Parts: sequence; C-alpha cells; structure tokens
Amino acid sequence: MRQRLINKTEPQENSSLLRSSSDKNTIVDEAVSLQSLLFDNTNSKENWIEGIKYHSKNVTNLLLNNQIDAFNEYLRSQFGGEVPEINPTADFSGEKAFQVKKGLENLDYRPILQDLLQTAILIEHSTIPPYLTALYSIKDGTNILPSQIIRSVAVEEMLHMIMVCNVMNAVSIQPSVNRPQNYPNYPMKLPLNVDFYVGLETFSSNSIATFIAIESPSNPLVKAPKYDYDAQPEAMFSKSAVQEDNFWTLENMKDFIMKNVHTIGEYYDVVFFYIVVFQIIAYYKANGKLPQTFEELNKGGIFTGDPAKQIRPEQYYGSGGKLYPVDALEGVILVFQEIKGQGEGADDSIFDVDPSQFEEGAELAHYFRFKEIFHEHFYLGGDYRPFTDENGMMPVTTPPVGKPLPVDWNAAYPMKPNPKMSDYQSNPQLFEQGKQFNVTYKKLLDAIQAAVEGHSEELAKSIMYMYALKEQAIGLMSQPLTSQYNAGPTFEYPSN
Repeated sequence: MRQRLINKTEPQENSSLLRSSSDKNTIVDEAVSLQSLLFDNTNSKENWIEGIKYHSKNVTNLLLNNQIDAFNEYLRSQFGGEVPEINPTADFSGEKAFQVKKGLENLDYRPILQDLLQTAILIEHSTIPPYLTALYSIKDGTNILPSQIIRSVAVEEMLHMIMVCNVMNAVSIQPSVNRPQNYPNYPMKLPLNVDFYVGLETFSSNSIATFIAIESPSNPLVKAPKYDYDAQPEAMFSKSAVQEDNFWTLENMKDFIMKNVHTIGEYYDVVFFYIVVFQIIAYYKANGKLPQTFEELNKGGIFTGDPAKQIRPEQYYGSGGKLYPVDALEGVILVFQEIKGQGEGADDSIFDVDPSQFEEGAELAHYFRFKEIFHEHFYLGGDYRPFTDENGMMPVTTPPVGKPLPVDWNAAYPMKPNPKMSDYQSNPQLFEQGKQFNVTYKKLLDAIQAAVEGHSEELAKSIMYMYALKEQAIGLMSQPLTSQYNAGPTFEYPSN
C-alpha cells in the first residue's frame, strides 16, 4: 500500500520546519534545539514543553511523510554542537559525566513506552465495542451500505490494535489486551484532551456523530475530491532559572499529552516522537556520539524484540488495510502511517492512502466514511468547488455532496445506552445471555493475546468468535428490557 520508506530518497523541497545544516544558527526562535531538549538539564519546564511541541512536529512530519533526506539534514542541524562523549562501559563517576547520567542513564524507556503503547491499545480497543454495537443493532436486511462501512472500520481498528502490539513486541515489551484493566468502561472519555464521551449505543445519527468525533483529523484542511472522479466508493524560548528536575519522566510525558493532544492522530505523533527520542538515546549510549542519519537510527537500539512474536500479513484474517511487522524504526513508521491514514486520511487527502500507491483502489479514511453515513451522501461524484480554496484544499468539516447513500435511522433495535450486567439481575435469561456474550468476547481477546505472545495460529479463531458475537448480540438486542429500551451487549470482563 505504501512505498517502502527506506527507498524514499528523492531530493526534498526546502521546508520551514528545519534549518539548513550550513546555517550556524540551528536553534530556531520557537524552541530549544533537539540536542538541548535531550541533554540540557538546565532547561525550564516551559522550554521543555515548547521543545516537545516543536520537535515532535518536525520529526513526525518528516519521517511519517517519508522525507528521509530532509530528516537527515534536520538531524545534522540539531546535533551539530558538542556533547560530553561517553564510554558505554563507563561508571559515570565524574562530574562531567553526571549531567549525561541524569539525562540519559536514569531514563528507563521500558515502563514509559509500556504505559504509552498500552494506552494506544486502550484507545484502539475503546472504539471496537461501540462500532460493533452500532453494527449489530442494525436490523438484518437494512442499511446495507452503512453496515459495510461500520464493519470495515471495526475490522481495521482491530488491525490497529494488533499492529501496536507488534510495536511493543519489537521493543521487548509484552502487550496485554485481555486483562480486566485493559477493558474500556463505558461511557468513557478517550485518554486525550477531548470533551466528548464514547459509549455503547444503537445505530443512530447520535452514535455516528460520536464516531466522527473519535476519528477527527489533526489537520483542519484536506484536498478536495476531483469533481470529474467517476470511480465508486468501495463502501465507502528564552532560558529561565536553572531547574534541577529531569522532565523526561512518564508523569511529565503523559501530562503533556493530556494537555496538548486532541486527536488520536496527534497521540500517535507524540508517541512516535518519544520512540525516536528513546532510539536516539540508545544510539548515543551505545556509540558515544549522536546519530547523523536515519540509517544510523533505524536498527538496533531499543529494537531488541523476538521476531517470532510479530503478527505478519499472512497470519491476519481481516480485510482492509495492511498489517506490518516491526523490527526497526522503519516498521514503526509504516505502522503509524497505516493507523493514521486509515483513521484520518493520508497525504492531506480523504483517502486512507495515496490512491496512486494503492493497487486495489483507494478507500476513504474512517472519519470521512462515517461522515458519508451521517450526511447520507458519498463524497465521490460531488462538486466541492464552492468549499475549495486556491490550493485545492477544503475544510475537513465539509459535508459529502456526492450521490445519495440510503440510510434508515429507524431500522435499528432500541438498545439501552451503555447497558451493564447489573441491569439484568432481575431477568435470569438476559443475565445468562449477557454473560455468554462477554465470555465470547473474552475468548476473542484471548486469541489475540495468544497470537501476540508468539502463537500466531490462535488468531484464526477470531473469525469464529466474531460470528458468534453477532448472533449473541442480536439475541440480546431483540428483547425488551424496559418499556422504552431493549437489552444489549455490555462488553464487560466476565465475572467468572
């Protein structure tokens, strides 16, 4: 679906995101240099925060857009100054080495990445039950196209969860998807700076609006689809007082996310930057110097995982998207490109990849697929010239105005929002049905867990469990719970 990153070496246009390596003033006004951000313990908290904002944008824009030559230039411009040289076997007993020790030696990346990547798994997991609930609530024989769209997105979210597990295994951190603490508790807010709740609801304009909010793109503008496109959709800083604290802690890094990250795409951008930071530090500690090229940074370092635990494309049962194994930084780039592209669009387009690189025909990103359902129209075939600026860009909020997409909002079971097993205590039949649904969902997660622990053959069982889930969910949703609502699946951890 994408060109391999390592082969993307064409000369890049000049960018305001970086300074030429020939420019002696490599520290821009907006933030301290990357070298200072990593190694200088005298930076203030304000400078640290501004540095994260600035350099995370640089790194993600360059690497996630395959601009390797520009990234190499960026590294040289940022790492041009002198830093204390270290011997990897030194005991860090000298005063000169103390600052390096404080910034690097005491930085244990494993618990930090474990927390951040487990949160990424929770984010992906948090979307799956709401999408499946809306899908299962649609009555058979109705809303065929909306059903196809929701199903395709739910399958891709499961793909995202598995690929995040691949990233964790690549850095020798065991992922977890099936323990009680890994379960979303609905209604809930995503662990980002957002003001909306995600819950289990029947198919409705309200639930689809929530899905649109979940998948909101980071960029406010997107390339407008061409009016003459005939193809049909598939489914369519100044230094302040000296500080003694090391700001590179899990608490500070998570606090930055909670205060500054508003979308899932932005979350992955910041986590990707943290991964690059840890890889830079690992390279420095192993070689006693700072990396100057992507090739130096790509392999080794924190990537010490067992290749046998990687889930590979031929082992994944789902359709839509591509699963990437990870054994180096390049693999993380491909994973995050895929996740971000499928969620909010790739290359500033409404598609999940660049259509020119997709042999099977481009598919819309999740955000735009859900907007098609909400507005009951497809994007392709519409005239967006009234919304488009001189550069061919339109606001992402622009509604689709192509061919109609038939939606029957009344053809769904009236499920109680966010049901709990406690709601079924007085009805033994519903309680047992709800319990069996949760047991089946746990088996689905168990199969994924076994696969990411090195037993990839277990992943095939997920197909059977997905079919069983639908049947059990419909069995619940077709039964009245109150005079207003029917029962529904709860997606809770089984009590026994």
